[in-house]
Amino acid sequence: MGSKYGRLVARGRMAAIPVVAAAAVAGGVTGVASASASHVKGHSAGAAVSSTTLAALKKYVAAQQSPPAWHAPGPAVNAVRALKGKKIVTFPISSEIDACNLKGQQGYLDAEATKLGAKVTALSSNTGPTGWQSNLTQAITDKANAVVMLCGPSAALIAPQLAALKAHHIPVVDGNYNQTGGSKAFPFTNLSAESGVDTAGGLKTALADALINLKGKAAHILFLNSPQVAQYQGATNELKRAMSQWCKSCTIVKQEDFGTQDWSGPKEISAVTSDLQGNPSINTVIVTFDGMTDGIESAVQSAAGSHPGLKMYAWGGGLAEIKAVQTSSTFVGDSGPNEKWDAYAQLDQVIRLLAHKAPAKLTKEIAPNMYFTKQNAASFSVGGKGTAYSDKAFANGAFVNDYLHLWGVTK
Repeated sequence: MGSKYGRLVARGRMAAIPVVAAAAVAGGVTGVASASASHVKGHSAGAAVSSTTLAALKKYVAAQQSPPAWHAPGPAVNAVRALKGKKIVTFPISSEIDACNLKGQQGYLDAEATKLGAKVTALSSNTGPTGWQSNLTQAITDKANAVVMLCGPSAALIAPQLAALKAHHIPVVDGNYNQTGGSKAFPFTNLSAESGVDTAGGLKTALADALINLKGKAAHILFLNSPQVAQYQGATNELKRAMSQWCKSCTIVKQEDFGTQDWSGPKEISAVTSDLQGNPSINTVIVTFDGMTDGIESAVQSAAGSHPGLKMYAWGGGLAEIKAVQTSSTFVGDSGPNEKWDAYAQLDQVIRLLAHKAPAKLTKEIAPNMYFTKQNAASFSVGGKGTAYSDKAFANGAFVNDYLHLWGVTK
């Protein structure tokens, strides 16, 4: 997702915070013990992954490149009855992020809610937590019936406002805020509902594809993450879990954590360049949020000549990033969702709350990831141009129709 902060995915896919949260988890270097696997049964000389495992990974990655299945988040609910005449205030974590703003999730949600009879007030957000706080206060002043925060502002930084909204019986949906793995930096206090994205699954796919591209040799990883997003710990845990499962001699050579204000900026570019120069063993760059990739693509590509097999992989589903996958020789995979589906998942929670039904409960990250490589990346955007999201990759809009059917809008 393009922005002066870099892209999220929110679908943003992500819960990024443009201002550093004091409660955020501190980053650091993570190491994984190395061990020779060349003499393990089923391994060829120099290989870290058995031929049987490698064959299974190829099938897994191939399956991830197909449209994911849609699953109803809950029982059927009458959307028109729930939303007609209701006032809904919406705003993104940052209006600089296309996947979250009126070009992406906010725009899709606002348009559908309006069709269903709601009166939507779309607010902007360019100043981080102070802007979120102001928007929530305005929702109380406007006597809103519900609030939707796109791409996951942290509840820790708006606690007084959320408490005030609860006192006024105004439900708040925090989109893409899920944080499997747990973190006290991202509480759920006074949030009425949330929606989820599968960041962890995206990193698992990235490692699988890296091992395939390395032809079974061990991946030695430069891992980029951000403690300002709610999925930080869960993503880290899943990458380590997948390494333990598939390739015990794989290593995380270096982990770098960046606040969103540094995504694709000078600090990140300098660190990544230095890491690649100082660690010739690195052959894989895995990036938790693809907004970090825009500024470092050239650094990775330049290092490829001295780092055999070097490739970069990310999660996020950003238009610009998946467009880059179409043409890059080193940025070869980006796992992500569709912004429209994100929006409809969040609107579904609003509908349930305003219909006085229980919101869908999220106990795990819930898709919809699809893995994009050079072979299928063009299907993610209209005409393959990387300027507007397309439903083509996700069964030509079938998921939207599934929601409309669930809500009683279509038969």
